[in-house]
Amino acid sequence: MLTMKLWLIFRCLMPDFTWPDNVRPISNDRMPSTPQPTHPRLLQFWGFLHKYLRRFSRSYCNWVGISYDNQIAQLPFGLILKWSDGTRIEEVLSMQVARSAGLPVPRVICYGEHPDTPHAPVSILMTRVPGEELGRVYEALSDEDRNSVLEELKGYVKIIRGWPSPWGGQRICSLQGTSIRSVRLPGHFAGPFESEEDFNEYLIRPAWSDGFSSDMEYKDALNRAKMMGSLRHRIVFTHGDLKHHNILVQGGKITGFLDWESAGWYPEYWDFTTALRFTQEDFWWYGFVIKLGGESYLAELDYENALTSLTGASYYW
Repeated sequence: MLTMKLWLIFRCLMPDFTWPDNVRPISNDRMPSTPQPTHPRLLQFWGFLHKYLRRFSRSYCNWVGISYDNQIAQLPFGLILKWSDGTRIEEVLSMQVARSAGLPVPRVICYGEHPDTPHAPVSILMTRVPGEELGRVYEALSDEDRNSVLEELKGYVKIIRGWPSPWGGQRICSLQGTSIRSVRLPGHFAGPFESEEDFNEYLIRPAWSDGFSSDMEYKDALNRAKMMGSLRHRIVFTHGDLKHHNILVQGGKITGFLDWESAGWYPEYWDFTTALRFTQEDFWWYGFVIKLGGESYLAELDYENALTSLTGASYYW
């Protein structure tokens, strides 16, 4: 018995340890209530504690023989500390809402505030989830498991896209009605926007002709990008960073749907065109996203590719 207890304690200390977690979807048509933010004084306390946890992570990683990452700090007892550029309270609340809806999202233990690091104002202590990144294992999966993962993710996307917005039918914003965050935006933060027209105007504003071999080529790209304004879209709740490295799988099931920092209310095409930008058509991910729902937004993808060629210099990474 003592040996078993010691073994269990040892397992809890390992960087691959995860807690059992049997979340299940509870609603297809209503959005769970957004939790109240933590009290400011408690945020300060957790922020103070998280600084020491990140320092401890360096020693811990050295002890267990894994690489240390100061933005995703590994900890014992099935925990990780996320403290990266752009992490903010909107991400925390989006995670909590998605998890309440039954999506396989890490459990938030607590989150802290860091006024001295405005580029990374919030840190999140959360549970580690099992599984491997979809992009690393997809080609080794059976056809049955590939289809299972596709259908499961399709169901999760459908659930969140069906939530009615508390901010009206047109506002493009975060879960809390504040600015959206995306690496696709100049400066990575923008808005909120009261209409899709305002959003489109903002996106095309940095367009310039440098990088084009001729004025005709530039005008062609500009006209294609402006075609987005001729379309109208529903504004739906969106993960915002639908990439294969943000999906963890195990045993033909999705065990983790990660990185909700860009989540919010966007035009309905946004998740799919985000996933397909810079993706070659002969890469498996392209076909996966097309089957996920991207086939409905190929025109938008073309207009966005033109937009990227016009405004790429306005982004920084």
